[in-house]
Amino acid sequence: MQTINLVWLKRDLRLLDHVALAHACSSEHPLCIFYTFEPSLLTDPHISDRHQIFIVQSLSCLSTQLKQLGHQLYVFWCDMPDLLMAFQQSFVINCLLSHEEIGLDTTYQRDKRVKQLCAELKIPWIEYPQVAVRRGQNGRKGWKKFADRYLKEPIAQVHFNKVSSIQLSEDHPLQKLRCRALPKPWLEANENFQKGGELAALDRLAEFLNTKLASYSKSISQPMLSIDNSSRLSAYLAYGNLSIRYVVQRLKSQSGADRSKRALYSRLRWHCHFIQKFESNCVTEFKPLNPGYVELLNTQKTNQSESYTQQYQAWSQGETGYPMVDACMRALLTTGYLNFRMRAMLVSVACHHLQLDWKDVAEHLARCFLDFDPGIHYPQIQMQVGLTGYNTLRIYNPLQQSLHQDPDAAFIRRYVPEIAHLPIPLIHHPWLLTEMEKHFYPDPHQVSYPQRMFNHEETGSEARQRLWAWKKHPKVQANVPNLLKNQVE
Repeated sequence: MQTINLVWLKRDLRLLDHVALAHACSSEHPLCIFYTFEPSLLTDPHISDRHQIFIVQSLSCLSTQLKQLGHQLYVFWCDMPDLLMAFQQSFVINCLLSHEEIGLDTTYQRDKRVKQLCAELKIPWIEYPQVAVRRGQNGRKGWKKFADRYLKEPIAQVHFNKVSSIQLSEDHPLQKLRCRALPKPWLEANENFQKGGELAALDRLAEFLNTKLASYSKSISQPMLSIDNSSRLSAYLAYGNLSIRYVVQRLKSQSGADRSKRALYSRLRWHCHFIQKFESNCVTEFKPLNPGYVELLNTQKTNQSESYTQQYQAWSQGETGYPMVDACMRALLTTGYLNFRMRAMLVSVACHHLQLDWKDVAEHLARCFLDFDPGIHYPQIQMQVGLTGYNTLRIYNPLQQSLHQDPDAAFIRRYVPEIAHLPIPLIHHPWLLTEMEKHFYPDPHQVSYPQRMFNHEETGSEARQRLWAWKKHPKVQANVPNLLKNQVE
C-alpha cells in the first residue's frame, strides 16, 4: 500500500501560514488534504446554518487555490474516527497532521476518540498551535512570554511544488464517504453576511489596514460606525482563513495610526488570552467558573415557565420594546455581526434584567455570531454574567447605551423600522409616547412596536443588589484566591 501523510483541516481553512501543511509538504510522502463534515457534531446546539455557509465558502475558495497549485482538497461526510479507519484500510499512514482545536466539548470528545484510535493504529498525530495557547496548561503562568514569542515567529511557508497529492480513483472505497451534496441552506449565500474564504479575508485585511485603521479606535464602541470601521476580521480568525500571527505581523508593519494599531494589537492578544483561559477552564461551557455560584443560580426562576419562554423569545428575536436592544439583536440575526460593547449589553439585558439562564443565552448567541469561537465566547459570557467572583460587575443600562452609542438613532432606524418615523428623543424611549404624540407622528407602516417588557431602572436596581450580594457570598469569595492565582501571567 502507498504511504501518505494526512492533513486534517478544521478551523484552519487557509494556505498562508499553515504550519501543518508546511510540514506535510516538506515530507517525501504524498499528502491528502481533507475536511470532513462530521454528522455527530452538526447537531450541537451552538452550530447554525450561517456557520456552515461560511465554511462551505471557505472550502470552495481553498479548493480553487489548491487546484491552481496542482493539488486537491477532499471533502468527506463522515465522523473522523470512521474516516481514519477507512484511510487505514487503503493506505499506510505515515502521519496525521492538524492544528489544535480549542473547541466545544463535542470536538474535545471527538479528539479524544481520534487520539485513542491513532494510538491503537500506531499513527503519529502531530498537532500545532493555531493561536498563542499552551494546551493542557493549568493557569497562565509564563503565558505572556510564550504568546509574545509565538506571535513573532516567522510565517510558515508552504511549498506545494515539493510534494504530490494522492488521487482517488472513482471506484476507490473512500469515494463512498465523499461529500457529494450539501444541504440546500448551506448553499444560499446572503449578501448581509461576510463571505468566507482566505481570499476574502486577505482582501478585508488589506482594505482595513489601508483605509479603515485610522478610524478604528474611535469607532469600535458605536454599533453603526463599527460596521464599516472595525476590523471585521473576527470571523476570518475564528475559522482560520487568517492566522492571528499573520495579522499581527501585517499590523505591526503598517505605518501611522499608532493609537489604532495599539488598540487592535491589544485585542488580538486579548483574543489569545481568552482562548488560553478557556483551555485552562473548559468546564465553563457548562458550569460557572466560580463554583460558589452554582447554588445561587439555582434560586433563579425556572426556564420551563411560560413567562420565561415569552421573555426568552422576545429577547432572542429583538422584541423587548427597548429600541437599542432590539436593534442589536436584529442586526445580529440579519448579519451575524455586532460590536463588542453591544454584545455585552445583550448578555446583560438577558441575564441581569430578565434573569434568563446564562446557558440558554450563550447557545443562542453562539448560533447568531458568525465569528463564534468557543474559546472567546464562554470566558466572555461568564465574565459579563458575573460568574467569576473577581471581575467588575457590568450591569448595562439599555437606555443609556442607546443615548450614548447611537445618539442620532441611525442604527435604531436601520434595524427597527417600526419606529423610524419618531423624532429624537422619542425614538430612544418610545414608551413615553403619549396618545396625542401618536397623532403628531403617525406610523406610515402601520406596524406596531411592542411595549417594553421590563423597566430597566427597577430591574437594574434589583440586579445590582442581587449580584453584589452574590459576589460577597462566603462560598463565592472562598474560591476567588485560587482563581486569581491562575490568572498570573
